[in-house]
Amino acid sequence: MKPDWVKFEEHIIEVLKSIDPYCSRTPGSGNGGCKSDVKTCLPLQIEAKLRKTKNITINMDVWDKLKGEIPFHCDKLPVYCLEQKDKRRFAVLDLDSFLELFIDYWKLKNEG
Repeated sequence: MKPDWVKFEEHIIEVLKSIDPYCSRTPGSGNGGCKSDVKTCLPLQIEAKLRKTKNITINMDVWDKLKGEIPFHCDKLPVYCLEQKDKRRFAVLDLDSFLELFIDYWKLKNEG
């Protein structure tokens, strides 16, 4: 039986495979050799964390590490994915990144 954290990562991957068929778990993520938990050609840097508590908090050390792993010349969006004990799932973005994405989405949806 797979650990819950693997199932969580695989859920993210299965959803992203609709636009990136080569999306997969990053081999050896967390051992220092590989960056992020999800390997994708999309401009995303994804860290997935499972929490066995009702309330979840953002570990700023994890967030800073995630952001710091993105090379300056890359245009990747850091995404901190969290699942809490009731299987509720969240994606955390910088506020400015979220607002930019939402404004672009709104403009595309309402054109024409």
